[in-house]
Amino acid sequence: MACLAARCFHLETLMQNVVVSRLEPALNRAGFDPVPDAECSHHQHELQEHTDQQFIVMLDAYRSSGGLARAQEVVALFKRRSGHDLATLASWIVNKNVICFEWQLKMWLPLFQFNRLSMAPQPGLSQVLAQLIPDHDGWALANWFAQPNAWLGNRTPAVMLGLDPAAVLNASRAARLIANG
Repeated sequence: MACLAARCFHLETLMQNVVVSRLEPALNRAGFDPVPDAECSHHQHELQEHTDQQFIVMLDAYRSSGGLARAQEVVALFKRRSGHDLATLASWIVNKNVICFEWQLKMWLPLFQFNRLSMAPQPGLSQVLAQLIPDHDGWALANWFAQPNAWLGNRTPAVMLGLDPAAVLNASRAARLIANG
């Protein structure tokens, strides 16, 4: 149990370091206080509101395919179902084998991407991610899988991955072609 707690602390520290590195340009390096710019603060507030709204939309969109979970919740599911641990999940995240994005300083993962019994990534997910990762970050990937897609009869890639992985792969190829215009 102490080992798992240490690993969770290590993952949290790594994730916090990522968050700090993303925020660093907006910090006053002398005192680590926000840069005193009212216009910058206003834009950050608007950006946060937009991000919050996007998260709520994504949360609703993922309900039909298993929902969203924080990284710690996924680790708990691993332990109960398959014996995987935090190191496995961290490896999958770092190697971009699964979709993971940040919201409110927490790492979130869509649950559709895991087999419900083994908690292994769904068959076909890696090929789809290989098409999309060059043009999408974690947040954009999560949004892509949550949005109805014309190539999939206006169903979401998250729902269709379990039903027709080849169709989702074709939709991801089309998305890549469009992105690279």
